[in-house]
Amino acid sequence: MNSDQTQGLLQLKETSNRLQAARTTRRSLIRSGATAFGASGLGLASMATRAAPSVTNPARELVLAQGLAAGTALVTSLRLPLPGIGVGQVAPLLQGDFANWYEVGVPISLPVTLFAVDGLVPEGATPVEMVADYDALAVRLDETPGGVAMLPIEMIDARVNTLEIDGVSPLLASATEEEPVIKIGVAGDIIFGRNGGNRQRDFGDYAFPMYQVKDFLSTFDVTVANFECFVSETIEPPEIDNPFTLDFVTVPESLQGLVMAGIDSVTMANNHAVYSDAGYGLPGMNDTIMYLNEAGIPPWGVGQNLDEARAPWVTEVNGLSVAFYGVDGVTANVDFPGTWEIGNLSGATASQGGTNPLVMDNILADIERLAGEHDIVLPYFHCGEQYLWTPREWIVTISRECIDAGASAVLTSHPHATMGMELYNGKPIFYSIGNFVYDQMFSVETRQGYIVELTFRGRDCIGFKLHGVEIMDFVQPRLMSSREHAAFMDRFWRSVDLTRRQYG
Repeated sequence: MNSDQTQGLLQLKETSNRLQAARTTRRSLIRSGATAFGASGLGLASMATRAAPSVTNPARELVLAQGLAAGTALVTSLRLPLPGIGVGQVAPLLQGDFANWYEVGVPISLPVTLFAVDGLVPEGATPVEMVADYDALAVRLDETPGGVAMLPIEMIDARVNTLEIDGVSPLLASATEEEPVIKIGVAGDIIFGRNGGNRQRDFGDYAFPMYQVKDFLSTFDVTVANFECFVSETIEPPEIDNPFTLDFVTVPESLQGLVMAGIDSVTMANNHAVYSDAGYGLPGMNDTIMYLNEAGIPPWGVGQNLDEARAPWVTEVNGLSVAFYGVDGVTANVDFPGTWEIGNLSGATASQGGTNPLVMDNILADIERLAGEHDIVLPYFHCGEQYLWTPREWIVTISRECIDAGASAVLTSHPHATMGMELYNGKPIFYSIGNFVYDQMFSVETRQGYIVELTFRGRDCIGFKLHGVEIMDFVQPRLMSSREHAAFMDRFWRSVDLTRRQYG
């Protein structure tokens, strides 16, 4: 690299370090009890935290590596299982020295196909194909898993994968005072208890589940998950007498691992927040809410009445206001009851506690209003039929309706197997994130899930990455190796294509 390129990469790394310092400051505030209750425009109580101010590093001033023009980055197909490359690989990749992605570190064989948008040809490069504009490039990259191109950073959105360079994301460089950049991490189902609870007791360590993912989860500006387990000091764990129980109970000490991993907040809008065969009900829900709040992990999607259950959890990071909104589409499914969506057993009412029920008139009104108050609105649904590869049609419909109402992205869990996603009107919908901590070791699909990494610049989602996890020893997730992740993503994209063929 020449001196300008070296300085550019150093500037970007400095920005990354400053953002990490902001995350550390925010997490310290949360853990010290700085979480506060405020009023949202819905007239509902919402929880809010505030982070350090934003940082600025104009993308157009940076030269990230030899071969890249100032203010540009390398983008690939979303289907290429590669998060990034080394700085020394950039120029050879653009100049055709690598014929196959296997030579760059991708664990599968894919030919390198260089595209270029008209007027944006890298110096010394000979593109295989020229395209008219970014929209045409996004289509060709979706059709060509080995495709790659150089683009101005400001042009990039969630339709492409932006390669990190030496472990640093160029998207961070596009932050401005008016449009800061943040990263949000979303994990799937956390279910302590049963075999997982037995393993925690065997090891005498209730933080055991989080040891292999704690450092990674702590890198996000905001990290959330779905928590579906009763927390109690008085209920005897049911698995002691019944190893096949569907009632999940854990002790408050289990929350130590979530705190250690930097999980900021959790949705409790699910079928294990109120309903249970043993009848733990609202007292069990209330204990769980209490212990989570005491641990500094405020839950959402539940409450003492419908207004509280519909309330979002709101956090402010780098000047951006983010609202998370939970919906129970299993045991509080009013609009789409069925075999797996079993009606309203747990839904809150005006005078009784419970989960936020799936009533689309309420949900769409809430999202529309939240979108007028906050920069980023993320509904997290618990819904769907278990162990399938694609969602039911009604789930696709309601997810798209949420995007139309103003949601920035839509997240779902519950099927205990991962599904694909779609980009609807440029915004991502993830149809089943899968298990994160659960003891279903009986199949590959149930042992695996993924962490969603969402990158926002201002209000816009400009990128996402999926990080596959494999559950070990009934209770401990770990990040997949590159080869495991490539195989996992092959199944993910098959689900994407099946969903696309089914629903257009």
